[in-house]
Amino acid sequence: MKLAILLVFAGCDWSLHRMQEQPRCTVHGATDLLPYASCNLLPPDGIVAMELPREPPALSRALVQRGRDRYDRICGACHGLAGDGRSQVARAMTIRRPPSLVDPVAARLSDARILTVIERGYGLMPSYRMLVAPDDRFAILHYLRALQQRDVRLVDLAPGLQAEAGRWLH
Repeated sequence: MKLAILLVFAGCDWSLHRMQEQPRCTVHGATDLLPYASCNLLPPDGIVAMELPREPPALSRALVQRGRDRYDRICGACHGLAGDGRSQVARAMTIRRPPSLVDPVAARLSDARILTVIERGYGLMPSYRMLVAPDDRFAILHYLRALQQRDVRLVDLAPGLQAEAGRWLH
């Protein structure tokens, strides 16, 4: 009996990389996994998407404030409340600390890239798809863009924005 168990375990592949290197489909990609060697197959009839594609919510003060709330609760623990990558959690990370989201490199990322990272994760950051609703992803994105503009001088803003910012400053 012990020999049988030993033989079963000896035949197992204990590689940690096998989960990372699984064959998969990508949009417009080829595959041996599906008929016609194409990943672009239509789903069977009757399938309902979990998340329907929709228009992003309109930019508003309420959306940015919602983004701040969601960012502070979900993202701020690792990326820091100022978005600079400095937080208690980040200091405890030894493999790789979360990057600054307000430096020039992050500011050059496209909106689509940021939304994808929130949805799918990146590197050591897990996916937040199940935790952050689609509208909240856009709210976080707009709040992050506001954080990235924190060094803009008041005189460099458009006149309408100068007046609104002036009301907030007084």
